[in-house]
Amino acid sequence: MGDPIGESDERRAADSRLWQHGLHEDNVRYQQANIFLVAQSLLAVAYSTIVTADNKNLIAARVMAAFGIAFTMIWLQVGHRHFKYCRAISRRTAAQLPDYAETVATCRPRGRSMPLVVYVLPSLASVMWLILLLVS
Repeated sequence: MGDPIGESDERRAADSRLWQHGLHEDNVRYQQANIFLVAQSLLAVAYSTIVTADNKNLIAARVMAAFGIAFTMIWLQVGHRHFKYCRAISRRTAAQLPDYAETVATCRPRGRSMPLVVYVLPSLASVMWLILLLVS
């Protein structure tokens, strides 16, 4: 017969690791979004600097816009993969920790904000870059 106290401590430790893993991945997801947004902003500033310069270099502007589109597709792929991973962790956490499952069920809004960060922001950026590519 096993030691109930030892098993309880092991279970709490496993639950704590799962919880910390979920917090870590959630933090990573937001940091990734921030990094991509900052990089997109800097790229947009570089593009606008090229386009508004006295010696306009439209080829460089088009290359910059094409790079913006490629960079946005990478952002979308990274976000999608990480979002799927975080959903799996969230499901596992809800199955393992009843308090978490109850809180999520009670507080979950109708629409979720994470798909906006993962899918809508990169989509808007790609539309911006497509338009800038067409007008340059």
